[in-house]
Amino acid sequence: RKKPFTPHEQIRALRWSITGVCLFALLFSYYFAQIDFILMFFAITGAIWSGAGVIITMGLYWKRGTTAGAYCSLIVGAVIACSGIILQKTWVGHVYPFLDSLGWVPALDSFLRAVSGPFNPYVVWSMTPDKFPINSVEMLFIAHVTTLLLYIIVSYLTCKEPFNMDRMLHRGKYSVDGLQTKTTKAPFTWKGFLLTNVLGYDENYTRGDKILAWSVFLWSFVYGFLICFLLVVIWNFFQPWPESWWGHYFYIKSIFIPLIVACITTVWFSIGGTLDLMKMFKTLEEKEVDHSDDGRVIGHLSASDVARFEAIEKQKQAEDEKES
Repeated sequence: RKKPFTPHEQIRALRWSITGVCLFALLFSYYFAQIDFILMFFAITGAIWSGAGVIITMGLYWKRGTTAGAYCSLIVGAVIACSGIILQKTWVGHVYPFLDSLGWVPALDSFLRAVSGPFNPYVVWSMTPDKFPINSVEMLFIAHVTTLLLYIIVSYLTCKEPFNMDRMLHRGKYSVDGLQTKTTKAPFTWKGFLLTNVLGYDENYTRGDKILAWSVFLWSFVYGFLICFLLVVIWNFFQPWPESWWGHYFYIKSIFIPLIVACITTVWFSIGGTLDLMKMFKTLEEKEVDHSDDGRVIGHLSASDVARFEAIEKQKQAEDEKES
């Protein structure tokens, strides 16, 4: 769009976009018949946007990513996922009979068995008339790997010069407050590694932030990985559990403990969310409105940053010329 939206036009367009997404979700859910397990269905529908994860991650942390690599990754990921959905829906009635009529089933069966052989018995691909051989989670994995490789390869082929990451992420001379902070590298300690690299501690952390960081770490790593996974694996390696124990294990892990956590977090997030919402409205009232900060990107820059960064770069150039 050459002519930028006015604030009112942008709000109207966003509202229509939200309405369109809701209508699509309603119609898709009404007419689309699910033929796979619910988690498998979530996996393959999520795979439609598998390329988006690569774009966001690599775009923020890799200076050679390009628009061509991003579009290629996004399009191919969507094609792989949609192809998997279509093949699953039409396999029994159309695809398998068509392949069988051409006499391709034995050759494809041998190929699929050879490809999945190294991963047997975890991955077993074979041609059967009643189900598409590759399940939804496997399609998700294929989409992730393919989009990652395509993004890297296409970006390398189309990148003319490294991107200025400091400018995009407001680091150094491009920081929002205009200050260049100099950090001294502290000596390595395990406590510092845990607090800084694992929990993300910095000078801006409040007591509430620290409690939240420790809560997430204890829940996900200590409870989820060490206790519920690693401890169970080691225990069963030396002394396998009776079959009846597994029902109690999954009841405690998947229902009882999450129910307790849900009760606590519901109260916690309700109170905290209400307080944060009040703070947000107060901040919005006091904040100076910048109408150019509307999401537009001009020359790889936010529209609100263009003028400010041009002034910073001119000042830096003048200082360099003066020194020389």
